[in-house]
Amino acid sequence: MFGTTVRVRGNSWTAISAALALAVIVGLAPACHRKSPTPPPAPPPTNPQPPPEAQRTPDAHPFPDPTFLVLIWMDTTPQGAAVRRLSDGHVMGYTPDTIEFHQAAEPVPVRFELQGYVPLTREVPVATDGELKVVLKPIPTKHGPTAKKSKKSK
Repeated sequence: MFGTTVRVRGNSWTAISAALALAVIVGLAPACHRKSPTPPPAPPPTNPQPPPEAQRTPDAHPFPDPTFLVLIWMDTTPQGAAVRRLSDGHVMGYTPDTIEFHQAAEPVPVRFELQGYVPLTREVPVATDGELKVVLKPIPTKHGPTAKKSKKSK
């Protein structure tokens, strides 16, 4: 059958694509199985002791920052007392309340005032957040001497 053209039905592109895909997979397989290099271990610390300022207690802030606000929860028995800053007489709030202070190493003196009760002054530590509870005492009432009426017998 010379001179006869034979037409082959098939998709030669499918075979070519499959061969190329297999070549890519075989070529990339070793690269995917490589382990990434591990970083060298970190050297041991040269000074295991923390610096002296870090050895402070957690309650004491090593460097008070006057721009940092601390929150102090204040309460009195009975409630409703005015909390007055002694330095300028400013009323900061009424108990119970959370009052903001600028952080400082020195405590801030405040006075608790409630009508009918003895004013009470306390120093509020403002290095860290905290709370302060006080009990107010009533103002003693002054009773005059009781005069007894004498009964004169007739």
